[in-house]
Amino acid sequence: MTLYELRPEPGPKTVFVLGGGGNLGAVQVGMLRALIERGILPDELVGCSVGAINSAALAADPTLVGVDRLEELWRNLDGETICPSGRLSGLWLLTRKYKALQTNDGLRNLLRESLPIDRFEDAKVPFHVVATELTNGHEAWFSEGDVVEPILASAALPALFPPVTIGGKKFIDGAVVDNVPISRALAQGATKIVVLHVGNFDRPRGEPKRPIDALLQSFSIARNYRFLAETRTPPEGVEMLVLPGLDPGNLRPNDFGRSRMLIDRAYALTSSFLDARDRAASGI
Repeated sequence: MTLYELRPEPGPKTVFVLGGGGNLGAVQVGMLRALIERGILPDELVGCSVGAINSAALAADPTLVGVDRLEELWRNLDGETICPSGRLSGLWLLTRKYKALQTNDGLRNLLRESLPIDRFEDAKVPFHVVATELTNGHEAWFSEGDVVEPILASAALPALFPPVTIGGKKFIDGAVVDNVPISRALAQGATKIVVLHVGNFDRPRGEPKRPIDALLQSFSIARNYRFLAETRTPPEGVEMLVLPGLDPGNLRPNDFGRSRMLIDRAYALTSSFLDARDRAASGI
C-alpha cells in the first residue's frame, strides 16, 4: 500500500501551486518558510519548471526541516553547474544544428544528488509536475514513477535545454502552456489554493535592447496571461491566496549568486503579508 492510498477521505484540501521562474525559484524558498511557520501546510503540491523542483523537495518533507534542506541547496547553488557561460556566444549559438544551446547534464546530476526522493510515490504528500508535449503542444502531467526526468522536462526551457524524452514522447518546459498551474490544483479538488508565483510583481517593462531580451520578454508576457485570467475570478467555494511577488531588480537569468538575498527578502515580504492578512481577518 502506498502513501497515496493512505490518504483520508475527501474533504478540505490545501494545494500549493509553485510556478516557474528560473533562478527566481529562490523566492519560493522564503515564501515556503513563512507559510509553514504559520501552520499553512500543503495537502498536495503542483509545480512547473523550477517550481517543480521546489515542489519535489517540499513534498519529500513538508516541514521546516525540509525547507532548511531546500534553502541550503539554493544558498550553495553554483549557476555554472546548470548554465555554463562564456564558452560560446553570438548568432551562431541560435543557428547551429544542435537541439539546444547546452545539455541538461548538470541539472540532471544536481537533481539526482540533491532531491531526497527518487520516485513520486516516496513523497510524504502527493505532488504533480507539468511539461509541454513538443509535437502537439498539449500539457502533460506527471505524478508517479521516477521524479528526475519529468522535472527535467518541466524545466526544459526551449532553446536553452534540449527536449526530454519520456515514454517515446518529447517534452519541453511546462511554462509554455501553464506556468502557474492553478487549474491543476482545482482539478485535484483544492478548497484552498496557495499561489507562489515569482513573477507576480508590478514593474514597467523596459524596451528590449537585444533580440534575446525581446524573446524572453515576449515569453514572459505570454506565460503570465493565463495566470492573470485564472486568478481574476476564483471559483465559488475556493479560497485563493496569491502571495505577493518580489521585484528582484536587475538580475540576469544565469545569476544564482543572489539567492540568499532573494530568500531573505521573500521571507520578510511574505511574513508581513500573512501577518497583515491575519490581523485583518481578526479585526485587529
